[in-house]
Amino acid sequence: MSPNVQSPRPKSPLKQVLIRIALAVIAAIIAFNIPHSLFPVFTTPVSEASPPPEIQNVLAGKRKIVTVGDSITEAGKYPGGYVWLLQRYLNALYPDRKIEIVNAGISGNKATDMQARFQKDAIDQKPDLVMINVGVNDVWHAFFDFQSLRFYPQGKLPTGVPLAQYREKITQMVVAAKAAGIRVVLLSPTPIGEILDGPENRRLQEYIAAMREIAVQNQCLFIDLNAPFREVIGTYQKHAGKTLNLLAADGVHPNPSGYRIMAFTILRGLGVPAKDIENLQVKN
Repeated sequence: MSPNVQSPRPKSPLKQVLIRIALAVIAAIIAFNIPHSLFPVFTTPVSEASPPPEIQNVLAGKRKIVTVGDSITEAGKYPGGYVWLLQRYLNALYPDRKIEIVNAGISGNKATDMQARFQKDAIDQKPDLVMINVGVNDVWHAFFDFQSLRFYPQGKLPTGVPLAQYREKITQMVVAAKAAGIRVVLLSPTPIGEILDGPENRRLQEYIAAMREIAVQNQCLFIDLNAPFREVIGTYQKHAGKTLNLLAADGVHPNPSGYRIMAFTILRGLGVPAKDIENLQVKN
């Protein structure tokens, strides 16, 4: 160092403290005045299906799972589908458990159809756990004539399943499974189209409430798949309008994003901690 250059004088401890305080105050003022739109949309987790306190992990000791459902479940076996995702999530989470998932989804099925084949397609498979996802077609077919492709806003078509019959058929499936020593998980139907205040979705809420009551009455697990769909769709529509479907190309059958919400919500409802799966990668 040149003899003519003086070493910088060290700042006094008091001055350093005052500088740090000033910087902290400035940072707090900036943070307070940043528009909320610049923060992530979801400040709290998307609605979770919280199991009752006595359920720590429904998957404990389970080796075979049957998923009973309609086209949403049937198509869920393909890459990106919720059944496909569940199988691969479980393989990654519990590589030593060798959990098998049997897909028993059939397109167009309603509660009446599922109950009629429940013995063969579910109980006779001798699973440890059966998941039942039903309700979309029960309500949708009361509003839409698939032969004439015509919508009936009153929702009185005889091809739908009345609420009382829906309740009866689900109860019969639950009772039959429990009698066979099989644990039951009821999965609520996802939205019918992404117009959340439309007549189909308003009526669907009654069916979801009935399913929840059946779960309480029969002491089985209920996982609400409808709520996270509504939350995500509702938030999206606030920022992008209601003219574009977000989670289902046709508004009903989930795309990969919709299926991922289903799989994630189911695993959380079964007792798998969210932190264990939120960054999990799955392969074909």
